[in-house]
Formats: sequence, structure tokens, C-alpha cells
Amino acid sequence: MTRLCEKDIDGIACRMEQYDQELINKTGHTLAEIAAHAAGMEQQGGEKIYDPGLVAVIPMTCGQGIIGGFTEAVAGILSFLEMRVFIPRAGDVNGIAAALAREAKILFMADDDRFIAVHLKSGRCIDNGEATGKGYVAALDYMLKGVNGQRILILGAGPVGCAAAFAAVNFGGNVAVYDKKAEASERMAQDIFNRYGRKICIEQDLKSALTNHHAIVVACPEAGFITQEVLAADSYVAAPGIPLGVCEDAREQIQNRLLHDPLQIGVATMLYECLKRSDYHCQGDENR
Repeated sequence: MTRLCEKDIDGIACRMEQYDQELINKTGHTLAEIAAHAAGMEQQGGEKIYDPGLVAVIPMTCGQGIIGGFTEAVAGILSFLEMRVFIPRAGDVNGIAAALAREAKILFMADDDRFIAVHLKSGRCIDNGEATGKGYVAALDYMLKGVNGQRILILGAGPVGCAAAFAAVNFGGNVAVYDKKAEASERMAQDIFNRYGRKICIEQDLKSALTNHHAIVVACPEAGFITQEVLAADSYVAAPGIPLGVCEDAREQIQNRLLHDPLQIGVATMLYECLKRSDYHCQGDENR
């Protein structure tokens, strides 16, 4: 997991209404609808997800310790999605014990290496990297009015990039990948072929890859390497995580076709992935 800084997530909970409106303007859909789309739980406008019970966001002090405001930001996103959320006063094992004592149904927790959500009844454990990749491709699918048949460039073959590539193939996109480490791209291509029987293009040159693709998922932790000259007038960029790989001038050029946030789409998709089993769908009852 990319380690966020406090400034990256400051004020997320207070800006959720504004953020959601920005998503609607760019994609035609809300955060909840994008997360549902990513998880295969299509949600119609105004339809509410069922109440799964209490959701706990556990502070974790291991590694480099708690990122200031992180648990509050995650809780704010979940509250905006109409979950009943609490943050235990204690962290780590004591925090988990407190959550269980309150009969929490879903736990969110992160350390330096992993950020996961656990649905205790179903046993589902959702990784943020996978959820983020899927969520951003679902948002891109809405923004492009369909990824099916379109050429999608994935930059980075790490956990987020791999999840994005799988999602893009699943949506019917024609995927290409570029990673500085050729072996990482080759592993991704082999994994996709093994699962879907589909071949993807492995790009060797970053500049030509960017120039030849107008739908791009930036899944690598490098700042500002995408410049104006490699973006077309109709380029669409989905850039999960921090830092943003698009330079400032290019951002202004594609601002209405750029998806980027530090946490929101990933956290929302984690939640919907927790709830996607057929016996936990929107109209279900947690106690049945």
C-alpha cells in the first residue's frame, strides 16, 4: 500500500458531497454506483444498499504508525455511503476486540503493507489494491460510455495495475501494459492469458504507449511524468493513489477527463466487494 501523508487525506470527510458531484459530472454516476458497478452489484439511481450492521475502522500503530486523519477519512467515506461506522478508541488487537464486543460486521484496517476490509459473517477479505484497480476501471467504463472494444493502457503491473487490467479485460477492453520492469508486464500478460485466454500488448516505450492510447490507467507511484505533449485532445486518465502521475499543465488540459483521489473509490469498492455475495445483496437481511 502506498503510504499516504496527512495532507493527502485532510478534509476528505467534509468534501464528500462535492467529490460525489464531481464524479457525477465526469462519469454520470455517484461513488456508490461506481463501486457497485465494480463489484457487479449494479445499483439504480436512488437505490440504497442494505444495512449490513456496524462497520469498524481500526487504528493500527504497527510499522510507521497511524497516519494522521486516516481512520477518520475512511470512516467519513463509509458514513457518506450510509454505513453505521465507529472508530475504537484503542488500536491494534484491542481495537479489534472492541469492534467485536460491539458486534461489528465489517472491519477496515491498514498497516504499512496492507489495507483490507473483512466481512466477518461471509469471511470475505478485500484488499485495497485490488479494489482500487477495479473501482477505477469501473469509473472509466462509465466515463467512456463503455470500455468494451476500446484500447486501454495500464501503466504499472503491481497489485493495482494487475487488478485494473483484469477488470478492463472483463469489461471487454483491449489491454496494453507498460511497466519499467519487463518481467512484471510479462507476468501480468501470462496471468490474463491463463484466466481469460486473451493476449494483451506489452509496450516497450512509455512515450509511444501514451501517444497511442487515449484511455489510460496510471497505477504506478511516480509523480508528474505524464506531460501535455503525450496526451491527445480526447485522452481519458484514471489515476488512483498518490502521487498523481499527471503533471500540472496536463491536468488543466484534461481536468474534466481525469479521475483521481487518494482513497474514495478504493474504499467504496472495498465495501461493495464485501457485500457482493448473492446472499448479502441489497435487499437482503443480515440476520436471515
